[in-house]
Formats: sequence, C-alpha cells, structure tokens
Amino acid sequence: MIAFRKIRSSFRRAILVYLLAIVGPTLVFLYLGLQSVQRQHQAITSLTVSNLRLSGERLAAELERRVWQLAKTSLQNDELLQLQLPPGDANYPEETRQLRMLLERVKDRHSVVRHYFILRGSTVIFPLVRTPSLRQLDDYITREDQEAGKRFAALFTEGENRELRQQRPKQALSFYRQSYEMPVSEGSKALALARVARCLRKVNQLKAAERAYRKLGEQFGDLYDGFHRPYALVAAFELDDLARMQGESSSQSLIDINRDLVQGRWELSTDQIEYSLAAIEERLEEPMPQMGESEYLNHLEMASVLQEGFRHYGPLRVGEVYAYAFSQGETSYQTFYSPLPAGRGTDTLVGFAVDLNWVESQLLPQWRRELEVDDGFAVALKVAKIPAPHPNDLAATVSFTTLFPFWQLSMAPASIEAWKATTRRGILVFAGSTILIFCVLILGVFLLMRDVSRELKLGRLRADFISSVSHELKTPLTLIRLYGETLLHGKRSREKERKSYYQIITRESERLSHLIEKVLDFSRIDRGQKQYNLQEGDVAPVVARTVEVYGEYLMRQGFSVKTDLAAHLPPVQFDPDAISEAILNLMDNAAKFAGESKFVGVRLRSDDNQVVFEVEDHGIGIPPGEHEKIFQQFYRAPGRTGKGGYGLGLFLVKHIMDAHGGKIELESEPGCGSLFRLIFPVREPGEGVGGSPEH
Repeated sequence: MIAFRKIRSSFRRAILVYLLAIVGPTLVFLYLGLQSVQRQHQAITSLTVSNLRLSGERLAAELERRVWQLAKTSLQNDELLQLQLPPGDANYPEETRQLRMLLERVKDRHSVVRHYFILRGSTVIFPLVRTPSLRQLDDYITREDQEAGKRFAALFTEGENRELRQQRPKQALSFYRQSYEMPVSEGSKALALARVARCLRKVNQLKAAERAYRKLGEQFGDLYDGFHRPYALVAAFELDDLARMQGESSSQSLIDINRDLVQGRWELSTDQIEYSLAAIEERLEEPMPQMGESEYLNHLEMASVLQEGFRHYGPLRVGEVYAYAFSQGETSYQTFYSPLPAGRGTDTLVGFAVDLNWVESQLLPQWRRELEVDDGFAVALKVAKIPAPHPNDLAATVSFTTLFPFWQLSMAPASIEAWKATTRRGILVFAGSTILIFCVLILGVFLLMRDVSRELKLGRLRADFISSVSHELKTPLTLIRLYGETLLHGKRSREKERKSYYQIITRESERLSHLIEKVLDFSRIDRGQKQYNLQEGDVAPVVARTVEVYGEYLMRQGFSVKTDLAAHLPPVQFDPDAISEAILNLMDNAAKFAGESKFVGVRLRSDDNQVVFEVEDHGIGIPPGEHEKIFQQFYRAPGRTGKGGYGLGLFLVKHIMDAHGGKIELESEPGCGSLFRLIFPVREPGEGVGGSPEH
C-alpha cells in the first residue's frame, strides 16, 4: 500500500513539472497569437457586414417601390373600377361565383396578386365569410312567370303545411311532386325535388328516396338550397345516411365531394366549408386522402382573418392605393386596397393579398440582377422575429420601411468558407501552426493523464483485491489450523466434538476451494482462456440439485430458504458447472446481504420463450446508482454492511450469462432487498446447437 502511494505521488509530480515547463509558456504564446488573429478577423468582418447592409438597404427599398407600382397597376384596373356589386352586406353564392370568375381573369394578368377581396364598411363581401340570410320562397317565385309562379307557390306552400305543420309527409309528397312537374326554373324544380326526396325518406320509401337524391345531385348539384348549400352536398350526405341504414358504404362519393369542396367548385362561407369538411371526415371510416394545398381554402382563411382584424384610419380617396399587413399564427399577409368610385356602394374597398412566394422566388432575384448586387452575396427573406446576428457574424439583416413588417432581408456571403479562405489565409497560417502545437501538447497531457489514471485505478483495484482475497483466505485457513491442532493434540475429545470439528474443517476447505476456483476462473477470463461446454437440455435438474445442496447449508446457518422450482422446462443451451457456479454466487450474495431477515427466495419458471431463474433477499438493498457498477470486476458497493465480498462474484455471473446468450437483471432499492434474475433464451426448433465457445 505504501509503494502504491509513492507511485501515485511521483506521477503527480511528473505531470506538474510537464505543465509548468512546457504547456504554460505555450498557452501564453497561443493566447497572444489568437488575440491578434481575433482583432484582424473583427476588422474584416465589420467592413464586410457594412457592405452587406448597404446592399441590403438598397435592394429592400427598390423591392418595396416595385411592389407599390405593381399594386397600383393591379387596383387601378378598368374592370375593377367598373365592378357592379349587389346591395346588402352579403352576396348570394350565385352572384359571388360570377364575381370570382371576373376577379380570377383580372388576377391572371398580375403576378403580384394572390387573392382579391372586397369589403363594404367593415364586412368582407368577397369571398363569402358570412353565410347569407335564409332564402325565402318569394326569392324563387320572382324569377318565374306570374301564373306559373303563383301556382308553384300554392302547391309548394300546401306541401310544407302538410309536411311540417300537420306531420303528414305522405300527403305532402303529392303536392311537392305536382310543383316539381310544373314548367318552372331549375332552381324551383330543385327545391321541389329536394322536398320530394325528404318526404320519401320520411315515409320509409328508401329506394325511391335514394333515386330522388341521386337525381337531385346529378341534375341540380351546382344550385343552392334555401340555406345556400349546394344540392350536390345535400344529396351526398342524405345518400350516405341511406346507405348506412342499408348496411352499405358511400365513402368514394364523400371523397369526391370533399375534393370538390377543397377545389372550390361551390361558393360557401367559412362556417359552411368548415362544417362540411368536418362532417365528411366524421362520416368516413378511413382517413381522408391528402388533397394538397387549396388556394380556395387559403382565400377563405385570408378573408376570415381580414374580417376580424382589418382597420383603416382616416378618409380614403378614390384612386389612391393603401397598404395593410397582418398575421395570423405563422401565416402573414401583405395587402393593398383602394376605394371604389362613387355609385359602387358606401365605403366599398377592393384589394388583394400579395403572392409572397412570387415576391421571394421571382421578384427578388429579378431586382437583384437589375441592381447588380454582388453574386458573392446570398440574399434571402427571413421571418422578422429571427434573433439578431452576432456582431462577429458575417451577415446583415435589413428591415423594410413601409411593407412586409413580418420580413427581414438577410444578406450574407454566398460561401462562408470561400470568403474565409480569401480574407484570412495569412492569418490562418499562423493560427493553424500555433493550434497544431497546442493540440500536440494537449494530446501529450491527455495520454500522460490517461496512463496515470489507468495505473492508479489498476493499482487501487489490485490493492483492494489482494486485501479482500487475503482476508477471505485467512479466515478458513485459521479455522482449519485451529481445529486441526485441536484434533491433533486433543487426546480426550469426545466423538461428537471430533465430528463437529471435522465438519468445520470440511466446510472451510470447501469454502477455500470455492474461493480459489473463483480466482482461477477470473484469471482464465482475464487471459481469454475460459471455455464453456454448452449442451442443450433441461436446466431444471441442475438448478434443483444446486439449490438443494446450498439451501441445506444456508438453513443450517439459520436462513429461511423458500423455493419454487419448475420440474420441467423448455430446452436451453447451458454448461452445468457454470450454471451451478452462477447459482451458488447469487445465493451466497443473497445470504451475505440478507440482513436480519435471513430470508432467501429461489424461483425457476418458463416465461415467454425464456427460462427465468430468480434469487431474492429482503436485506439492505442496492442504490439505483450502483446497479450497473456491481457487475464490474473488483467492484464493491461503498458503505454496505455484512460480510462483503471481493468484487468477483457478480462479475463472473454476468460473464457466464453473456457466454450463454442470456442476461442478468436486477431489481433493488435501499432497504427493500434485492432480486437478481437470470434469463436463458429458449432454443427455437431447427436452430443449430452451439459448441464450446471461448470467452
């Protein structure tokens, strides 16, 4: 132990001398050199960032000016200025569809436009955000011939009276059919046919109702009912209900309707489209196929956000173009708007949302080329909330002054590595050589400290091992010598006493042999010469025999040994001697740390293609931080009471289980005892039988 301390002290002195004589001055030289490198790098970086910022400010200003020009051209269009809008706060879907077709034609001429919108006061009237008020029967009659209209209204009203007030759908069906047969417009016919189908369903004529709804969807699918729902959508939901009542499925029809909704086949309000898509998804038994991004839904989403947050201040002048930017979640919008001339409504505005993708991918590169911004710069539009660059970073961010508050123009060298190669080549020669020397020194210190650490650890482990083994050898030898001398010189010892002495000598001899065999096993493992003779068979007899022999020994020592061993188990590959040794080590370990409980539990069972052997005690337990360490060679948990070991038992058990293709598990908490579990894999039919692997 004294020699070990001398070696450790000499190693420490060697490291200290090495650090003071060589590493210290080198570190000072390296620090001064790196300070010089940093000052030169900062000067070059500052000049580069200034150039980047100037180029970015120029490009941002020109980009804003160009977008303003495009916005004025897009809004001062003759077709927009001559828009004829219906009175009221909301259009009917048919009128909104005509308005969309006109605005889509105008949009195709202006790449900067993504979505047009129209506001009247503070209400978005295009696209439809709010569902129009319920359409009354008079709205249909005004489009009919006077006599036909009166006759249709009388029949339809009588049908509603019989169906809704008198609850006589069968009588109402006759009146609805008569109104459908009249020479009226398609809108009125669709209204009557929808009521016919509804009454047929009420009177439980399901097949006839199905035919009526199918006809309604095919012939009048693009017309709207009184609630401004397209008849194709109404028919699809009703047909799905009828199919479910008959144990059938209409998933494909619903998927087709969903596609039409997403692609904007009909004009629906935001609430209607959300309800319809949710209803379709709820009806489908499988997830909805991905449809891709929908410009129609994006248009409605933009209009909904605009409805909630759009505000303009001060009087607006016809012919002037104004800008307004807003965000919703992670989506941002830049819009432009202008008042329509007098006679188009009170305080009516027409505007559009800018196509930000087009600005970023088309307009920005175009103006970069026209302004001849250095090709060595990388230019990009980034979200304005990104962290500001560090002063030493080769990048500059420029904010826009009037437009795009949610963006910043990012300027950086196109190739940082190329820029460094051209601006710091001379500096890096010095820095590189200095760093190389420093790395060599650090490597030397690392290797020296690693060797010292290994030697110290190995020396400590050897010292602990020798001390532990010496103690373990001394105890049985002392007892053997004591009782041997007693027998040798004890002339008058009784037969019972001599038998007891012989038993003690035999027991301690076995204990000594077990210890020596364990040390020899460790030596073979350490040299890589340990071999196991693996054989396939039932491990239960070997386990039972080992537990019986060592269990009797423990019971003589006052232990309570509880066993639960299966008699027959699936075949596994095992070495009988090695398995016996592992079981003895675990039971001996449990007895050492069983504490006052003096309980050892042993179980053997088959579980899910595995053979499981468990040894349990109710002793002092093992802290969670020690669970992995106790399987290392020479390791003994600090602070544990009891006889203790010499740090090889559990190491040998783990090595045995690894050689058998199994594993060892531990469940333990301080004060709650420990449970060690050996798990052997069951051989699958047809697998080859292993030989005698060397470990």
